[in-house]
Amino acid sequence: MKIRVIQIAHVSHSFFLSENEKDLKKIILSDWYSRTSQQLKKFCPEIEIECWCPERLYKKEVNFVECGIKFRIFPVTFSPMYGLDFSLKMLSALKDEIKKSKQENYKLVFHLHEYHNLHGLLIASFFKGQKIIGQHHGGSWPMKHLAESKKKKWFFPFFILAQIWENKVLKNINYFYALSQDEIDYLKKLGLGSKARFQTMGIEDVYFDKLDKNKARKKLNLDLDKKILIYIGRINELKGIRYLLDAMKKLQDFDKKIELKIIGFGPQEKEFQDYAKRLSLKNTEFLGSIFGERKLDYLSASGALVLPSSKEGAPVVIMEAMARNLPVVVSNVGGTPLMINNGKNGLIIKQKSSEDIVRGIKKVLTWKNKNIKKYAKIYKWEKIIKNTVEDYLA
Repeated sequence: MKIRVIQIAHVSHSFFLSENEKDLKKIILSDWYSRTSQQLKKFCPEIEIECWCPERLYKKEVNFVECGIKFRIFPVTFSPMYGLDFSLKMLSALKDEIKKSKQENYKLVFHLHEYHNLHGLLIASFFKGQKIIGQHHGGSWPMKHLAESKKKKWFFPFFILAQIWENKVLKNINYFYALSQDEIDYLKKLGLGSKARFQTMGIEDVYFDKLDKNKARKKLNLDLDKKILIYIGRINELKGIRYLLDAMKKLQDFDKKIELKIIGFGPQEKEFQDYAKRLSLKNTEFLGSIFGERKLDYLSASGALVLPSSKEGAPVVIMEAMARNLPVVVSNVGGTPLMINNGKNGLIIKQKSSEDIVRGIKKVLTWKNKNIKKYAKIYKWEKIIKNTVEDYLA
Protein backbone atom coordinates (compact mmCIF):
# COMPACT_ATOMS: atom_id res chain seq x y z
CA MET A 1 0.00 0.00 0.00
CA LYS A 2 1.20 3.50 -0.80
CA ILE A 3 2.41 5.48 2.23
CA ARG A 4 2.27 9.25 2.43
CA VAL A 5 3.92 11.05 5.37
CA ILE A 6 3.42 14.68 6.30
CA GLN A 7 6.14 15.98 8.61
CA ILE A 8 4.75 18.95 10.55
CA ALA A 9 6.81 21.63 12.29
CA HIS A 10 4.94 23.54 14.96
CA VAL A 11 6.49 27.00 14.84
CA SER A 12 7.50 29.77 12.43
CA HIS A 13 11.11 29.34 11.38
CA SER A 14 11.51 33.12 11.26
CA PHE A 15 11.92 33.01 15.05
CA PHE A 16 15.43 31.69 14.31
CA LEU A 17 16.48 34.43 11.90
CA SER A 18 19.52 36.35 13.15
CA GLU A 19 22.36 38.59 12.07
CA ASN A 20 24.37 35.45 11.38
CA GLU A 21 21.61 33.68 9.47
CA LYS A 22 19.07 35.64 7.42
CA ASP A 23 18.13 32.94 4.90
CA LEU A 24 14.73 31.57 5.97
CA LYS A 25 14.79 28.73 3.45
CA LYS A 26 18.17 27.56 4.74
CA ILE A 27 16.79 27.46 8.28
CA ILE A 28 13.78 25.46 7.10
CA LEU A 29 15.96 22.94 5.26
CA SER A 30 18.23 22.47 8.28
CA ASP A 31 15.37 21.93 10.75
CA TRP A 32 14.77 18.52 12.32
CA TYR A 33 11.59 17.76 10.36
CA SER A 34 13.32 18.59 7.08
CA ARG A 35 16.41 16.53 7.86
CA THR A 36 14.28 13.57 8.92
CA SER A 37 12.38 13.83 5.64
CA GLN A 38 15.59 13.92 3.61
CA GLN A 39 16.82 10.76 5.31
CA LEU A 40 13.45 9.06 4.81
CA LYS A 41 13.68 9.87 1.10
CA LYS A 42 17.24 8.51 1.01
CA PHE A 43 16.52 5.15 2.67
CA CYS A 44 12.86 4.72 1.66
CA PRO A 45 12.38 6.51 -1.68
CA GLU A 46 9.05 4.74 -2.20
CA ILE A 47 7.47 6.75 0.65
CA GLU A 48 5.87 10.02 -0.42
CA ILE A 49 6.90 12.81 1.93
CA GLU A 50 5.89 16.43 2.42
CA CYS A 51 7.05 18.98 5.00
CA TRP A 52 4.51 21.45 6.36
CA CYS A 53 4.93 24.35 8.74
CA PRO A 54 3.33 27.66 9.74
CA GLU A 55 5.11 30.95 9.06
CA ARG A 56 4.20 34.31 10.57
CA LEU A 57 6.05 36.28 7.85
CA TYR A 58 3.91 34.94 5.01
CA LYS A 59 0.51 36.25 3.95
CA LYS A 60 -0.19 33.35 1.60
CA GLU A 61 0.93 29.75 1.17
CA VAL A 62 4.43 29.25 -0.25
CA ASN A 63 5.52 25.98 -1.87
CA PHE A 64 8.85 24.67 -3.09
CA VAL A 65 10.50 21.30 -3.80
CA GLU A 66 13.88 20.29 -2.42
CA CYS A 67 15.53 16.85 -2.52
CA GLY A 68 12.35 15.39 -3.99
CA ILE A 69 10.31 16.65 -1.03
CA LYS A 70 7.49 19.16 -1.32
CA PHE A 71 7.48 21.92 1.28
CA ARG A 72 4.21 23.70 2.07
CA ILE A 73 4.49 26.78 4.26
CA PHE A 74 1.22 28.18 5.54
CA PRO A 75 0.47 31.71 6.73
CA VAL A 76 -0.43 31.90 10.41
CA THR A 77 -3.84 33.02 11.60
CA PHE A 78 -2.19 34.39 14.74
CA SER A 79 1.25 34.14 16.35
CA PRO A 80 1.29 35.84 19.79
CA MET A 81 4.56 34.19 20.87
CA TYR A 82 6.97 31.35 20.16
CA GLY A 83 5.16 28.01 20.32
CA LEU A 84 1.69 29.49 19.90
CA ASP A 85 1.58 29.78 16.12
CA PHE A 86 -1.83 28.88 14.77
CA SER A 87 -2.60 28.35 11.09
CA LEU A 88 -6.23 27.64 10.24
CA LYS A 89 -5.21 27.06 6.61
CA MET A 90 -2.79 24.32 7.62
CA LEU A 91 -5.39 22.55 9.75
CA SER A 92 -7.89 22.77 6.90
CA ALA A 93 -5.34 21.34 4.48
CA LEU A 94 -4.67 18.41 6.84
CA LYS A 95 -8.40 17.68 6.88
CA ASP A 96 -8.39 17.65 3.06
CA GLU A 97 -5.46 15.22 3.08
CA ILE A 98 -7.37 12.75 5.27
CA LYS A 99 -10.33 12.90 2.91
CA LYS A 100 -8.05 12.35 -0.08
CA SER A 101 -6.30 9.36 1.55
CA LYS A 102 -9.66 7.62 2.04
CA GLN A 103 -10.73 8.31 -1.53
CA GLU A 104 -7.46 7.05 -3.04
CA ASN A 105 -6.88 4.29 -0.45
CA TYR A 106 -3.36 5.04 0.77
CA LYS A 107 -1.87 5.14 4.27
CA LEU A 108 -1.48 8.68 5.61
CA VAL A 109 0.80 9.49 8.55
CA PHE A 110 1.09 12.79 10.41
CA HIS A 111 4.54 13.10 12.01
CA LEU A 112 4.31 15.95 14.53
CA HIS A 113 7.57 17.63 15.47
CA GLU A 114 6.66 18.57 19.04
CA TYR A 115 3.26 17.99 20.61
CA HIS A 116 3.46 20.15 23.76
CA ASN A 117 2.07 23.12 21.81
CA LEU A 118 -1.09 24.53 20.29
CA HIS A 119 -0.81 22.89 16.87
CA GLY A 120 0.13 19.51 18.31
CA LEU A 121 -2.85 19.47 20.67
CA LEU A 122 -5.25 20.71 17.99
CA ILE A 123 -4.14 18.04 15.52
CA ALA A 124 -4.42 15.34 18.19
CA SER A 125 -7.91 16.69 19.06
CA PHE A 126 -9.41 17.13 15.60
CA PHE A 127 -7.97 14.09 13.87
CA LYS A 128 -8.67 11.26 16.30
CA GLY A 129 -8.23 7.93 14.53
CA GLN A 130 -5.58 9.32 12.17
CA LYS A 131 -2.08 7.76 12.39
CA ILE A 132 0.00 10.29 14.35
CA ILE A 133 3.62 10.14 15.48
CA GLY A 134 4.61 12.58 18.25
CA GLN A 135 8.26 13.66 18.06
CA HIS A 136 9.39 15.33 21.26
CA HIS A 137 11.74 18.29 20.75
CA GLY A 138 12.41 19.08 24.40
CA GLY A 139 9.15 20.89 25.09
CA SER A 140 7.44 20.72 28.48
CA TRP A 141 3.92 19.73 29.48
CA PRO A 142 1.80 22.68 30.70
CA MET A 143 2.32 22.39 34.45
CA LYS A 144 6.05 21.79 34.09
CA HIS A 145 6.26 24.76 31.74
CA LEU A 146 4.49 26.89 34.35
CA ALA A 147 6.90 25.73 37.06
CA GLU A 148 9.86 26.67 34.85
CA SER A 149 8.65 30.25 34.40
CA LYS A 150 7.68 32.38 37.40
CA LYS A 151 6.57 35.16 35.06
CA LYS A 152 3.64 33.03 33.88
CA LYS A 153 2.21 32.26 37.33
CA TRP A 154 -0.57 34.80 36.75
CA PHE A 155 -1.87 32.56 33.95
CA PHE A 156 -2.22 29.56 36.28
CA PRO A 157 -5.89 28.81 35.32
CA PHE A 158 -4.96 28.63 31.62
CA PHE A 159 -2.15 26.18 32.35
CA ILE A 160 -4.54 24.00 34.39
CA LEU A 161 -6.99 23.91 31.46
CA ALA A 162 -4.15 23.21 29.00
CA GLN A 163 -2.97 20.30 31.16
CA ILE A 164 -6.47 18.82 31.33
CA TRP A 165 -6.74 19.17 27.54
CA GLU A 166 -3.33 17.59 26.97
CA ASN A 167 -4.05 14.67 29.31
CA LYS A 168 -7.12 13.88 27.25
CA VAL A 169 -5.92 14.28 23.66
CA LEU A 170 -2.41 12.83 23.83
CA LYS A 171 -4.14 9.44 23.94
CA ASN A 172 -4.95 9.98 20.26
CA ILE A 173 -1.24 9.87 19.31
CA ASN A 174 0.01 6.42 18.27
CA TYR A 175 3.72 6.66 19.14
CA PHE A 176 5.90 9.09 21.07
CA TYR A 177 9.61 9.66 20.51
CA ALA A 178 10.79 11.17 23.81
CA LEU A 179 14.07 13.00 24.38
CA SER A 180 14.40 12.59 28.13
CA GLN A 181 13.63 10.24 30.99
CA ASP A 182 11.36 12.94 32.47
CA GLU A 183 9.25 12.90 29.31
CA ILE A 184 9.05 9.10 29.31
CA ASP A 185 8.00 9.12 32.98
CA TYR A 186 5.37 11.79 32.25
CA LEU A 187 3.89 9.70 29.43
CA LYS A 188 3.87 6.65 31.70
CA LYS A 189 1.82 8.61 34.26
CA LEU A 190 -0.71 9.31 31.50
CA GLY A 191 -0.87 5.59 30.73
CA LEU A 192 1.06 6.07 27.49
CA GLY A 193 4.31 4.39 28.47
CA SER A 194 3.85 1.50 26.04
CA LYS A 195 3.70 4.02 23.19
CA ALA A 196 6.86 5.89 24.17
CA ARG A 197 10.57 5.33 23.61
CA PHE A 198 13.76 7.35 23.64
CA GLN A 199 14.46 8.34 20.04
CA THR A 200 16.50 11.24 18.74
CA MET A 201 17.50 12.75 15.46
CA GLY A 202 20.22 10.87 13.60
CA ILE A 203 23.71 11.64 12.33
CA GLU A 204 25.23 11.04 8.92
CA ASP A 205 27.86 8.37 8.31
CA VAL A 206 30.43 11.06 7.47
CA TYR A 207 30.82 11.79 11.20
CA PHE A 208 32.30 8.30 11.63
CA ASP A 209 35.01 8.88 9.01
CA LYS A 210 38.39 8.88 10.69
CA LEU A 211 40.61 11.95 10.53
CA ASP A 212 43.85 11.96 12.50
CA LYS A 213 43.91 14.63 15.21
CA ASN A 214 47.26 16.03 14.16
CA LYS A 215 46.24 16.19 10.50
CA ALA A 216 43.08 18.06 11.50
CA ARG A 217 45.10 20.53 13.58
CA LYS A 218 47.56 21.15 10.78
CA LYS A 219 44.63 21.73 8.43
CA LEU A 220 43.19 24.31 10.87
CA ASN A 221 46.58 25.75 11.78
CA LEU A 222 46.21 24.76 15.45
CA ASP A 223 49.03 24.02 17.88
CA LEU A 224 49.76 20.27 18.04
CA ASP A 225 50.69 20.43 21.74
CA LYS A 226 47.51 22.09 23.03
CA LYS A 227 44.71 20.30 24.89
CA ILE A 228 41.79 21.61 22.87
CA LEU A 229 38.21 21.59 24.16
CA ILE A 230 35.24 22.42 21.98
CA TYR A 231 31.77 23.82 22.59
CA ILE A 232 29.20 23.75 19.75
CA GLY A 233 25.76 25.31 20.14
CA ARG A 234 23.82 28.52 20.64
CA ILE A 235 25.39 31.25 22.73
CA ASN A 236 22.99 32.06 25.54
CA GLU A 237 22.54 31.80 29.30
CA LEU A 238 20.67 28.47 29.16
CA LYS A 239 23.66 26.82 27.50
CA GLY A 240 25.82 27.48 30.58
CA ILE A 241 28.34 29.66 28.75
CA ARG A 242 28.96 31.88 31.79
CA TYR A 243 29.89 28.87 33.94
CA LEU A 244 32.04 27.50 31.12
CA LEU A 245 33.98 30.76 30.90
CA ASP A 246 34.40 30.80 34.68
CA ALA A 247 35.76 27.26 34.43
CA MET A 248 38.22 28.32 31.73
CA LYS A 249 39.48 31.04 34.07
CA LYS A 250 40.27 28.37 36.67
CA LEU A 251 41.85 26.10 34.06
CA GLN A 252 43.97 28.96 32.73
CA ASP A 253 45.82 29.00 36.04
CA PHE A 254 45.93 25.18 36.20
CA ASP A 255 47.33 24.31 32.74
CA LYS A 256 48.40 26.79 30.07
CA LYS A 257 47.99 24.14 27.37
CA ILE A 258 44.21 23.84 27.78
CA GLU A 259 42.22 25.87 25.23
CA LEU A 260 38.53 26.21 24.40
CA LYS A 261 37.04 26.81 20.95
CA ILE A 262 33.44 28.07 21.06
CA ILE A 263 31.47 27.44 17.87
CA GLY A 264 28.01 28.92 17.42
CA PHE A 265 26.03 32.13 17.61
CA GLY A 266 23.20 33.56 19.65
CA PRO A 267 21.66 36.71 21.08
CA GLN A 268 24.21 36.89 23.92
CA GLU A 269 27.34 36.25 21.89
CA LYS A 270 28.70 39.81 22.31
CA GLU A 271 27.80 39.80 26.01
CA PHE A 272 29.84 36.64 26.64
CA GLN A 273 32.72 37.83 24.47
CA ASP A 274 32.89 40.90 26.71
CA TYR A 275 32.65 38.70 29.80
CA ALA A 276 35.61 36.63 28.55
CA LYS A 277 37.59 39.85 28.13
CA ARG A 278 36.76 40.93 31.69
CA LEU A 279 38.07 37.57 32.90
CA SER A 280 41.24 38.16 30.84
CA LEU A 281 40.86 34.77 29.21
CA LYS A 282 43.71 33.91 26.87
CA ASN A 283 42.65 30.27 26.46
CA THR A 284 39.21 30.85 24.91
CA GLU A 285 38.26 31.73 21.33
CA PHE A 286 34.82 32.50 19.87
CA LEU A 287 34.76 31.20 16.29
CA GLY A 288 31.17 32.03 15.29
CA SER A 289 29.08 29.67 13.16
CA ILE A 290 30.94 26.82 11.47
CA PHE A 291 29.29 24.09 9.41
CA GLY A 292 30.09 21.18 7.11
CA GLU A 293 33.60 19.86 6.61
CA ARG A 294 35.19 22.58 8.73
CA LYS A 295 33.00 21.62 11.69
CA LEU A 296 34.14 18.01 11.25
CA ASP A 297 37.75 19.19 11.25
CA TYR A 298 37.30 21.02 14.55
CA LEU A 299 35.70 17.96 16.13
CA SER A 300 38.62 15.83 14.92
CA ALA A 301 41.14 18.35 16.24
CA SER A 302 39.64 18.47 19.75
CA GLY A 303 40.18 16.39 22.84
CA ALA A 304 36.70 16.68 24.36
CA LEU A 305 33.29 18.31 23.90
CA VAL A 306 31.94 20.41 26.79
CA LEU A 307 28.20 21.13 26.99
CA PRO A 308 27.21 22.62 30.38
CA SER A 309 23.57 23.46 29.53
CA SER A 310 20.73 23.91 32.01
CA LYS A 311 18.13 22.94 29.38
CA GLU A 312 18.48 20.38 26.58
CA GLY A 313 16.64 17.63 24.76
CA ALA A 314 19.01 15.04 23.28
CA PRO A 315 21.76 17.17 21.74
CA VAL A 316 22.84 16.03 18.27
CA VAL A 317 26.28 17.52 18.91
CA ILE A 318 26.84 14.83 21.57
CA MET A 319 26.21 12.14 18.95
CA GLU A 320 28.49 13.92 16.50
CA ALA A 321 31.30 14.23 19.04
CA MET A 322 31.06 10.57 20.06
CA ALA A 323 31.12 9.49 16.41
CA ARG A 324 34.36 11.48 16.14
CA ASN A 325 35.60 9.53 19.21
CA LEU A 326 35.46 12.52 21.58
CA PRO A 327 34.56 12.14 25.26
CA VAL A 328 31.76 14.45 26.38
CA VAL A 329 31.47 16.56 29.53
CA VAL A 330 27.77 17.39 29.82
CA SER A 331 25.37 18.58 32.51
CA ASN A 332 22.62 16.38 33.87
CA VAL A 333 19.66 17.69 31.84
CA GLY A 334 17.09 16.38 29.38
CA GLY A 335 18.11 13.21 27.60
CA THR A 336 21.84 13.49 28.32
CA PRO A 337 21.81 10.83 31.10
CA LEU A 338 20.31 8.42 28.53
CA MET A 339 23.17 9.15 26.13
CA ILE A 340 26.18 9.12 28.45
CA ASN A 341 27.47 5.92 30.02
CA ASN A 342 29.25 7.74 32.82
CA GLY A 343 32.98 7.09 32.77
CA LYS A 344 32.91 5.26 29.46
CA ASN A 345 31.93 7.79 26.79
CA GLY A 346 31.75 10.92 28.91
CA LEU A 347 31.02 12.44 32.29
CA ILE A 348 27.79 13.85 33.70
CA ILE A 349 28.32 17.05 35.70
CA LYS A 350 26.14 19.29 37.85
CA GLN A 351 24.26 22.18 36.27
CA LYS A 352 25.49 25.74 36.84
CA SER A 353 28.76 24.70 38.43
CA SER A 354 32.07 25.94 37.08
CA GLU A 355 33.85 23.75 39.66
CA ASP A 356 32.18 20.62 38.29
CA ILE A 357 32.99 21.64 34.71
CA VAL A 358 36.66 21.90 35.74
CA ARG A 359 36.49 18.50 37.46
CA GLY A 360 34.94 16.87 34.39
CA ILE A 361 37.43 18.42 31.96
CA LYS A 362 40.45 17.43 34.04
CA LYS A 363 39.16 13.87 34.21
CA VAL A 364 38.40 13.27 30.52
CA LEU A 365 41.67 14.85 29.40
CA THR A 366 43.45 11.95 31.12
CA TRP A 367 41.53 9.32 29.15
CA LYS A 368 43.55 7.35 26.63
CA ASN A 369 42.59 4.90 23.85
CA LYS A 370 38.87 4.75 24.65
CA ASN A 371 36.52 3.46 21.95
CA ILE A 372 33.89 6.16 22.30
CA LYS A 373 32.77 5.91 18.69
CA LYS A 374 30.89 2.66 19.35
CA TYR A 375 28.40 4.51 21.58
CA ALA A 376 27.32 6.67 18.63
CA LYS A 377 26.33 3.84 16.28
CA ILE A 378 22.77 3.65 17.59
CA TYR A 379 22.27 7.24 16.34
CA LYS A 380 23.06 6.51 12.70
CA TRP A 381 20.28 7.79 10.47
CA GLU A 382 19.75 4.37 8.89
CA LYS A 383 18.78 2.87 12.24
CA ILE A 384 16.59 5.84 13.22
CA ILE A 385 14.74 5.67 9.89
CA LYS A 386 14.28 1.89 10.15
CA ASN A 387 12.62 2.25 13.56
CA THR A 388 10.47 5.16 12.37
CA VAL A 389 9.19 3.40 9.25
CA GLU A 390 8.26 0.35 11.33
CA ASP A 391 6.00 2.63 13.36
CA TYR A 392 4.53 4.15 10.20
CA LEU A 393 3.61 0.66 9.00
CA ALA A 394 2.33 -0.70 12.32
